[in-house]
Amino acid sequence: MLLNELAKNEKNAFISLSVHTAKANGVLDNQEEVMIREYCKEMEINIFDMNNVIPLEEVYEIYSKSDLKIKKIVFLEILGLAYADGTYDGKENTFISEFANRINLPDKDAAILTELILKYLDVLGKIGSALAI
Repeated sequence: MLLNELAKNEKNAFISLSVHTAKANGVLDNQEEVMIREYCKEMEINIFDMNNVIPLEEVYEIYSKSDLKIKKIVFLEILGLAYADGTYDGKENTFISEFANRINLPDKDAAILTELILKYLDVLGKIGSALAI
């Protein structure tokens, strides 16, 4: 949704970050793979090998130099990915917290974005229930 605002190096780093995030709990599930492919489409990345990702240290370095707005966009999208499979466990929480810390995303912003993604997911769930037959 907002990923087109990223620069080319940030887009490539985002896809790698997505794979790292999806694997944070030791499981890369089908929903997460679908989301990563959708991210590629949104950012007009034609081919991405999920086994050939940028190391996390490089990802942290790229985003630590990004504008605050980009950091917020990436954090929000990654948080959504972490919730994509319906669970958000301790390993994912630790991974997301470490990411926010390493890119110097202010705690206040991380808390606001986390609250917003939870509200968004709640609304999506309610819509799904309302549409159920």
